[in-house]
Amino acid sequence: MKSLVIILLLLLSVISGYTQQNTTFVEGNISYISSHNFYVKFKTTNGFKINDTLFDNQSIPVLQIKNLSSSSVVCNAISDKKLNMNDKVFGKITNTENKIIIQQAEKSDTISYKSDTNANFNKGKANVLKQKISGSFGIYTYSNLSNTNLNNTNTANYSLSLNIKNIAESKFSTEINMTFRQESGKWEEVKSNIFNGLKIYNLSIKYDINNKSYISFGRKINPNISNIGAIDGVQYEHSFKNYIAGCFIGTRPDYSDYGFNKKLLQFGVYFGHNYLTNNGLIQNIIAIAEQKNNSSTDRRFVYFQHSNSIIKNVNLFYSMEMDLYQIENQQKKNTLSLTSSYLSVRYRPFRKLNLSANYDARKNVIYYETYKNYLAQLIDSETRQGFSFQANYTLNQNIFIGGRLGYRFQKSDIRPSKNMNFYITHNNILKTEILATISVTLLETNYLNGNIYNLRFSRYFKNGKYNLGAAYSYSDYKIANNELPFRQHIANLDFTAEIIKKLYASVNLEGNYEKPNQFYRLYLQLRKRF
Repeated sequence: MKSLVIILLLLLSVISGYTQQNTTFVEGNISYISSHNFYVKFKTTNGFKINDTLFDNQSIPVLQIKNLSSSSVVCNAISDKKLNMNDKVFGKITNTENKIIIQQAEKSDTISYKSDTNANFNKGKANVLKQKISGSFGIYTYSNLSNTNLNNTNTANYSLSLNIKNIAESKFSTEINMTFRQESGKWEEVKSNIFNGLKIYNLSIKYDINNKSYISFGRKINPNISNIGAIDGVQYEHSFKNYIAGCFIGTRPDYSDYGFNKKLLQFGVYFGHNYLTNNGLIQNIIAIAEQKNNSSTDRRFVYFQHSNSIIKNVNLFYSMEMDLYQIENQQKKNTLSLTSSYLSVRYRPFRKLNLSANYDARKNVIYYETYKNYLAQLIDSETRQGFSFQANYTLNQNIFIGGRLGYRFQKSDIRPSKNMNFYITHNNILKTEILATISVTLLETNYLNGNIYNLRFSRYFKNGKYNLGAAYSYSDYKIANNELPFRQHIANLDFTAEIIKKLYASVNLEGNYEKPNQFYRLYLQLRKRF
């Protein structure tokens, strides 16, 4: 294990040259999810092209662009990670000339690496600070109804996402991302503790010291060390040539309600290197952090992530964590223990075919103070391991096919979990511009076997302002130790419309029929972007 650490540190210190190219990570939000497509909204799609890759906040490839407009892209998933509405994703834009695209270098929305010559470019009008405001406000309601003796429920969610760059043309910026959940019959829980309903994911103020350094205050997830999660406190970062370095001190959100907890102190440092060769980009980031509970060490660990695209048509990402602290037989000691490992490889042998493979192995993280009462159970937990393979092929401009195979296991399981998914999509059935997708999913887990068949139709109207979709799914599965199979018929109808500019409304109705019971879910959404 020590040799592994040495190799990682040597990898970070290797410098074989400098480059005049710049890579900017541009942030977008998932605005709509269909059966097999993801729609991502950007401020602008300038610099993107079809088949480009989008990444999550841990730099893991998750989406591939299949079509694009001036401000939105349509993507296919290229990983098995679950993505939700309003999740943030990032795209890479490379400027090969020896200059900066000023309008793309908004530091609150991107992670930019600048060469020395670019640092001297920001003069005159380039240094003029202009206030820019973006964000959205949404109201979402979920209603669950049934013909059973279960109580019908209704849940309202309110979300606010706000990003103000250069407040009043100053060097201050702010980011806000929060939700409030109000569920019928649970208002007393919210009154007793506001954080039972209010969830703050980002509430921070950032001050740009200059074009190379910034300091932030408040709750913020740092995209360079996103694996650590939200930090309530102070963060500082400085970039120089192809490097970045930073540090942080603060607390962790409370593990029970995601509120503020002054007892959960954490601090750490990180260092990164970004190197662009003639063949592709290499990125490395290493961080070390200590997390405490009531002044006692809860966890001490090192995090490393590496990504590169130096081989033509191949993208590789690897991340790992190693715990450096352990309590065994009431004795504290420093040790090296591999906590998690994740590897993702994507290969595009030619334009129409995309292949990807993922492997992950991780142990349950042990917090020696926070979960002290459950330490014995956590020590006995097994490593979870899994493989997945995915392929997508474009037959022609209208027909797409793909599939995914997954294999996951735990030593304690009676048998491993397997899953297979295959789909075919036609985006212009009978030249009517109707998009149709047929998919089949086969599941075999430790406790059930099942098959799921799905058919979905959708169509855009008025240049994308309206979308109408309908779907039907049939599930047939059998739970272990139960001789009778379960069969479900699920029908879905949804409609989305842009009422006025940047004001969207959607209705989704789902019916679930399994003899003799019937379940219904109504989902309403009203969202304003600004």
